[in-house]
Amino acid sequence: MTITNLYHCDAWQFIESMPDNSVDCIITDPLYDCDLNVEELRRVCRGNIVVFCAPENQFIKPDEFVFWVKTVSTKNYSKHVGRFVEMILILRGGAFNVLHWSQMTGIYDDRLIHPPVHPFEKPLSLMERLVRIYSNPGDTVFDPFMGSGSTIKASLNLGRHVIGCERDQKTFESTLQSVSEILNARKNAPEEQRRILRHNGLFPISKHATYDSHALNKL
Repeated sequence: MTITNLYHCDAWQFIESMPDNSVDCIITDPLYDCDLNVEELRRVCRGNIVVFCAPENQFIKPDEFVFWVKTVSTKNYSKHVGRFVEMILILRGGAFNVLHWSQMTGIYDDRLIHPPVHPFEKPLSLMERLVRIYSNPGDTVFDPFMGSGSTIKASLNLGRHVIGCERDQKTFESTLQSVSEILNARKNAPEEQRRILRHNGLFPISKHATYDSHALNKL
C-alpha cells in the first residue's frame, strides 16, 4: 500500500512539526528567491535532499549537481539575457541507484508533454529519473513546495510513499484533484492492467489519504 499525504499549509510551519529523520528523501522546487532553511531539511530527512535552483542563486554547497536544459522560448530580454538552464543541487545521504548510462549524465533536456498547469512545472520524466536515482521503492519522498505535483506523481508511479505541501489554495486544489484522479484510475484498473503496472514498477494503490492543514495526519 502506498500512502499519499497532501497538505494545504505553509511548508516551514509543517516542517517545524515534523519529527527528526521522518522522511527518506526530499525532492523539491522552491521559489528561487526564497530563504531555504537547509538545516531544517537535514533534520527531517535521513536520506538525499534534491533541490532545484537558479545558477545565480545556489541555496547550498552540494555534494553533486545536475543541469536541466529547458526549451528555449521568447521572453522579455530588455533587462538581461535569457537563462534556459536550471541547476539541481543534491546533498547525498541515502540511496544512489545506477541506471543506464544515458540516464546518469547529469545534463537532461526533458520536455513537458502537455501545456503546464503551473508556471514552474517540471517534466514528469525528469522527476521520475531523480526519484529512481535518489530513493528506493517503499521510501517516503517529501516535497514541501509541491506546486502542480510532479514530484508527487513521479514518486507514486515508482512505488514511493509521498508527503506534499502547497500554500496556494488554488494550486493545492488542482493538484489534489489530479493526484486523486490518478490514484482512483489505478484502483479501478482491470487486474491485467494492474499486473502490467506492477511489472513496470507502477504499483497499484489500494488506499490513500489526503489531508489539509486543518487535519494534519500524524507522521
